[in-house]
Amino acid sequence: MITSNIEVILIVTGVLTATMLAQFVAPSWTLRHAFGEVPSGTVGFVLARHWGLLLFCVGMLLVYSAFHPTVRQPAVVVASVEKVGFVACVFGTSLRQRRIPSIMAMGDGLMTVIYMLYLIGL
Repeated sequence: MITSNIEVILIVTGVLTATMLAQFVAPSWTLRHAFGEVPSGTVGFVLARHWGLLLFCVGMLLVYSAFHPTVRQPAVVVASVEKVGFVACVFGTSLRQRRIPSIMAMGDGLMTVIYMLYLIGL
């Protein structure tokens, strides 16, 4: 089921992941609304922007891999590592008590499960 629909899955999950470009464009607004606080200082803003840009790149890599099967497995592995890292960062800290980060982490966790099922051939 997953393997036969992987192109659509990669496009949808890739676009959802790529929406974090908003954090690159408007880090204060995005972090305030998603996490309830805004970093202070240049380093915090640079890291927030960089994180948003990296997530955009991972999302676009997933979309690209939907149309290019030769890069599909490595793209799914890269995205899975990123998403598992985010899940661990949220649920391993006090962020788990906040609604939006928890929803985002659950979504990334679900995407990772789907990706793993694809990788094992289901």
